[in-house]
Amino acid sequence: MMSNNEQVESQSSTITNVPTTPTIVVSPKVAPLITPGGTKELHPICPNELKPAIGMKFNNLEEGLEFYKGYAFASGFNTRKSTTKRQRRSKELKYQYILCNKEGYKEKRKTTVEKDLNNKEGENNEEKSSIKRKRLVTRVGCKAHIVLKHCDDNTFIVTKFHEGHTRALYTPSCNLFQKDGRKINISHKNIFVNNSKVNIGPVTTFRMMKEIVGGYENIGASKEDFKNFHRDLKAYIQGSDAQMFVDNFTNKKLMWSAFFFDFEMDEDYCLCRALWADPLCKTSYALFGDMVSFDTTYQTNRYNMVFTPFTGVDHHKNCINFADGFIAKEDIVSFEWLFRSFLKAMGGNEPNCMITDQDPAMKIAIRSVFKKTEHRFCMWHIMKKLPDKVEKSIMQEETGFLKKLCACVWHLEIEPAEFEERWNKVMIKYHLEQHEWLGYMYKIRDKWIPAYFRDVFLGGIMRTTSRSESENNFFCSFINPHVSLVEFYLRYEAAIDSQRHTQGQNDNDSKHKYPECKTPLGIEKHASHLYTNSVFYDFQYEKENELEVATVSEGNRTRTFDVVFNPTNYDTTCSCKLFYRQGIPCRHMIWVWKAKRFETIPEKYMLHRWTTMALKKPIFDLGGNLLEQCANIIDKKKLLNDLWSEIHTCVSLAEGKDEDIQDLVINLQGIRKDLEAKRIARNNETTAGSAKNKEQDIELLIGASVPTEIIVKPPKVSKNKGTGVHVSNEETSKKKATEIDVSNVETRGRSAKRLKGEKEKTT
Repeated sequence: MMSNNEQVESQSSTITNVPTTPTIVVSPKVAPLITPGGTKELHPICPNELKPAIGMKFNNLEEGLEFYKGYAFASGFNTRKSTTKRQRRSKELKYQYILCNKEGYKEKRKTTVEKDLNNKEGENNEEKSSIKRKRLVTRVGCKAHIVLKHCDDNTFIVTKFHEGHTRALYTPSCNLFQKDGRKINISHKNIFVNNSKVNIGPVTTFRMMKEIVGGYENIGASKEDFKNFHRDLKAYIQGSDAQMFVDNFTNKKLMWSAFFFDFEMDEDYCLCRALWADPLCKTSYALFGDMVSFDTTYQTNRYNMVFTPFTGVDHHKNCINFADGFIAKEDIVSFEWLFRSFLKAMGGNEPNCMITDQDPAMKIAIRSVFKKTEHRFCMWHIMKKLPDKVEKSIMQEETGFLKKLCACVWHLEIEPAEFEERWNKVMIKYHLEQHEWLGYMYKIRDKWIPAYFRDVFLGGIMRTTSRSESENNFFCSFINPHVSLVEFYLRYEAAIDSQRHTQGQNDNDSKHKYPECKTPLGIEKHASHLYTNSVFYDFQYEKENELEVATVSEGNRTRTFDVVFNPTNYDTTCSCKLFYRQGIPCRHMIWVWKAKRFETIPEKYMLHRWTTMALKKPIFDLGGNLLEQCANIIDKKKLLNDLWSEIHTCVSLAEGKDEDIQDLVINLQGIRKDLEAKRIARNNETTAGSAKNKEQDIELLIGASVPTEIIVKPPKVSKNKGTGVHVSNEETSKKKATEIDVSNVETRGRSAKRLKGEKEKTT
């Protein structure tokens, strides 16, 4: 074994290129020695270029730490920083001790946790006992260490080096469990952040990584590292959550002129309301905004703020998003602000019809803001309450009550008088004439029974299921009640991307895959090329039932439908009013056109919103600018995504050919070494260390940085129905109010414009 002096002579006086952690791991070899005091020590045997020596110099402290870590990794032990000595006056670092992680002994102290023993009946709820937490000890008195001294020329020199260990060193199979043998890198972080967007947590991500890289030993990080990164991510956002959320949308507004965003704060400058809509949402509203479904969703964020998506139906009869918002309270003021902001985003264009639940505050706000919109209640929400409102004995299947009531309520072709007759028969048969809730629902029947608005276009929104409930479930598959606002938006973007991808797939299928026609009729073939596939199947259903045009028998009742046809301009109207409700020609109209030997559907009955060309219509904003996706925005986040795409493509192309795989590995290793050298150089310049790198990684992955000034504070935890947070009796009574005077309501929120003015004053 070489002496320390010989080691110093074999190396340059200052270390400029620090070797990185070896990629080839071999079992550490040791030389057992007995100290003068009789203690047995193990001296690692490793290449001389990796071993420290007294007198060895480093350009900075980080360089010395990395060198000793490389030596420790090759030798089979971990390190930790310990005692530091500083100058008395200048407080500059004078000495830095770096130890084996088994150095010293753990300080003995009693660690307790509280255990609630109030599970058994009769015991005092405040009775608690202390139990000792089991901990494993790693410090066993090892004396291996190194001391670095700060020199006048700002370099560091090794003044002490004790290489003997009193305990066995780690074998290569143990390295993956040691702190210095693992490190969560940008690849792990990127996979974690991307998985979190689809509601996959750190533990499941760790398991997925094992399958991707072929084994736990190849991951390079532990399950705890993934969990700790999740913790660091939340800590990075903590306190700046609302400001980062607002800044993100503000930046989008600057880069994307058609992007709409507005928000308000309460009297304590906490975020209380927000609404946003990107240009694609606004385009969708311009094309499909004749009908809007609005509902509130709970447990989507850690503050219990209520998520409020505005939903419609696209040309494939699928849900499509128009705008989204957050409100802290479900009161009249919040809903009024939300609806006014929505109209502002959409250029003041009101929808023809708006479907909501029966929330009284929402009802008053809609009546106050929307002047031309027909307001209707969601049938699905109402019928969902039926089992809770009616006695269970009546709701049993054998009674036939539910079947008869649904046949009455959901019938789309009966007139109001016939509905009332059917309803009353059901109430009399089951002795429900005096039922309070059913009586109230009958009183407001014009708000939710289709018989009373058969000529209002609803796009199939009130059939069998709730569009809003479907949209809420869709978003909830991406989010959970524990996410911050920044995390929420990352997941929201993933959800919207998924929705738009599905629409693109449906567009492709409708343009290049044609449904099968069941007759040789030209009008059916024309419909198969005109409509999207889902709408064509509805048209085909109507055509197949055309033989029932003349009369339809229902028990003792015979129903006839009057079809009026004008041979001059081909105007065709039917008393069933299906075309007015859904925009699809009914079977009665099709029967007439067939009798007239039409080969195509008359142009005035080709509702553009249902056709394959629905998205081809150019839409302009109020300034005359074309609303289209901003494809020229290049940011760090997009570049990173492009990088991962290129890497995966290269791996895919090389897969199956050993020579190509080997070349790719060699090239990537060369690139990695260059990047590591650049990172070390940057760290030497900034002296910020790994903490700065960690922040930079998080900023790159989430696309947002911590603001230098925080004006918008995180929201207060809301207490609304459905959040699981206790609501006082006073607040509950307000919810039950059906008539509230809104003329004297004053908005106390601080708007974005006011915030801008306050920021200008402060500067």
